[in-house]
Amino acid sequence: GIDEMVTAFDVSSVNPNPARFDLKKAEAINAEHVRGLPAEDFLARAIPYLEDQGVVAHPPTDTELEVLREILPHVQPRVGLLGDVPGMVGFLFLDDAAVVIDDDARSQLRDQAGEVLGRSISTLEELSEWSAEALEKALRAVLVEQMEISPRHAFTPLRVAISGRRVSPPLFESMELLGKDSSIARLTGLRQSL
Repeated sequence: GIDEMVTAFDVSSVNPNPARFDLKKAEAINAEHVRGLPAEDFLARAIPYLEDQGVVAHPPTDTELEVLREILPHVQPRVGLLGDVPGMVGFLFLDDAAVVIDDDARSQLRDQAGEVLGRSISTLEELSEWSAEALEKALRAVLVEQMEISPRHAFTPLRVAISGRRVSPPLFESMELLGKDSSIARLTGLRQSL
């Protein structure tokens, strides 16, 4: 009867849930695909996500596209999913006062963050050339060489002030794109909130 059939049917011989969607694997494959896209293709695919999150206008302005073309090549190698892009670049499109410092980013700040920000601000105010290279050179000289802070910790307060996040696109490229006034305003904003 039916009972014998049930007993004879050994469930362990059946492939356990062959349809189970392996998200980690899918994300890894997707990340590899996303990272390998030509730059313009990556930009085109990222735009709907950026529009959807209100990061850029719908359609993006020429200025927004210019910023995206500059920053996305730095973001593309670090991104797993296209949906991660708005969170990674959103800070570049905000008013300085609208930057929100994430709690986990704030928790990374050490006691010397205020001093790091203060020294950085005065260094940046004196800087005549505003390029990623010039910024890195000037800030490294003050924070790493003079203050003797390891680069890992030296630039954390700046990254947090500029982006509000622990993880962001390359700091100096971001500051170059934001420009001098915005960069200094954001460093000042975080310093005042400490």
